[in-house]
Amino acid sequence: MKSPKRRSFPSLDPESLRAVLDSMEDRIYVVGRDYRIRFMNWSLRRDMGDGEGALCYEFFGHERDTCDECQHGMSSFEPERRREWTSPKDGRIYEVSVSPLHGPDGSISRLHIMRDITERKALEKALHEHTKSLEAKVKEQADVLFRRERLSLLGEIAAGLAHELRTPLGAILTGAKLLEKEPIDPARRAMILELIRKETGRLERKLAEFLQYARGRLPEKRPSAVSGLLEDVRAVLASDAALVGRVHIRVAVAPDTDPFPLDADLMKDVLLNLGQNALQSLGGSGELHLEAKGTAEGLEITVRDNGPGIPSSDLPHLFKPFFTRRPTGTGLGLAICKDIVEAHGGRITVTSLPHVQTTFRITLPR
Repeated sequence: MKSPKRRSFPSLDPESLRAVLDSMEDRIYVVGRDYRIRFMNWSLRRDMGDGEGALCYEFFGHERDTCDECQHGMSSFEPERRREWTSPKDGRIYEVSVSPLHGPDGSISRLHIMRDITERKALEKALHEHTKSLEAKVKEQADVLFRRERLSLLGEIAAGLAHELRTPLGAILTGAKLLEKEPIDPARRAMILELIRKETGRLERKLAEFLQYARGRLPEKRPSAVSGLLEDVRAVLASDAALVGRVHIRVAVAPDTDPFPLDADLMKDVLLNLGQNALQSLGGSGELHLEAKGTAEGLEITVRDNGPGIPSSDLPHLFKPFFTRRPTGTGLGLAICKDIVEAHGGRITVTSLPHVQTTFRITLPR
């Protein structure tokens, strides 16, 4: 196979080269190491006058430091440099590329090519202003939607609150009416007072949960010991002997997790909620694992148990407000957990294989 013939081009004499450069619309000039302009093409002379022989920084109105950077700040063999320059004469904006130019006599000059980008910059500015205007409109619409969603949420909370408070309030009212009757057996009186005390405590817990969900709170992130956090959660859970029963609570934290930026108090609330749900599901026997490890993105915390699991039909609704299968639950615990995790910029997910493993996974960005 024959190799392709090499093309040859006729060499240009200085006059022909000048004619080629003069035919270009880009403004071109050459500056010697003495800062003198040695050549200007026709486009540049047309716009700014003839400056051949003049000092470049005086002719163009540059600071001397700018020319020092071109003349001495770049080596003779590095690639071109680019910068923007606004002409003080007409206010037009140019993109200027500067490259070393080696002459046949061994001299080294600087080749400057100026391209008028005034219209492009004006378009970029208009696009930027239009983008800012669109962003403002989007934010305005988002605020409107947020207010509507918040009002809808408040209505939902009010309805849920009325439903959840009706039972304990009814029990307290009934107990109060019974106490009004005379005479009453002391043992029965003590039983009624205990009922009122329990229902009042239940009422207080429900109100606190509703208020926490309605109010929300932005996390105050600080470098925190993840191992210490999980150990604290384990200790609190283990202190409720009636709930724990014979469940083994195990903690495993990889050494690459500490410290991690998070709100330890809020994250403790999340893990306690998940841990208590798991213990209630286990019913006094089984295993509960609290684990944490570092990931490429940040931190992963898992809470898993080997209890009866969660029906697959319930999984899509698990983090929705007021969804619960427990008669005494408000359905806000997991919704609060989701809000706290997402306020940290993270995600919470759940997978469940009944009687094998149920896992809540929290991922937090670093």
